[in-house]
Amino acid sequence: MSTRRQIMVAWAGLCLVGIAATSALNAAPYTDNPVSPVEEPTPTDMYAVDCQEIADEMEQARADAKREQQEALDPSATPRHQVTVRDWAVPEECADVLDDRGLRER
Repeated sequence: MSTRRQIMVAWAGLCLVGIAATSALNAAPYTDNPVSPVEEPTPTDMYAVDCQEIADEMEQARADAKREQQEALDPSATPRHQVTVRDWAVPEECADVLDDRGLRER
């Protein structure tokens, strides 16, 4: 078998393996389950959300940031170049608690 032919056979084999792998990945994960894979799964376990604790953490983070900002503006302080960005993902059921404390931005 020539080198060129060996390369073609190896390439064809890799293509077939790729097609088989793609087909297996695209197949439905549960073949005996008639549920559409488009549907979002529903959580089976309930989880408790402590909105007060989340709001406390947010208030503490904002107070720390304000204190650091004041320290940075102090002329006797050593200049520091530090930026902290914090993004909060909060459950929707905590919106009222955050609104009551003025922590929710729109």
